Amino acid sequence: MSDLSDIASDDPRRLRSLHDSLDRLANSPQPELREMARAVLDGEITLRTAALSGAYAPALGAAFDGFWTYYRQLTPEERSSLEAGGYDDLPGSE
Repeated sequence: MSDLSDIASDDPRRLRSLHDSLDRLANSPQPELREMARAVLDGEITLRTAALSGAYAPALGAAFDGFWTYYRQLTPEERSSLEAGGYDDLPGSE
């Protein structure tokens, strides 16, 4: 089982969402996030190792903090919509 499959609990929709997130990070304007995402996608490093790495942890932490601040300000309905939207374009989500 790969690191990403393990993190996604072998759920194909979660795995696809995780890959999509890494693809977006690979095109990030932040060089640390770009480098980390490309290394994970290319199999050079596991996501867990990258998250714990002193080289990538600060950038990941800052990105997560920004998202968490945004997420906490959403209404319960907006949160549900955001969470459901993560799967809208995946096969079998109709």
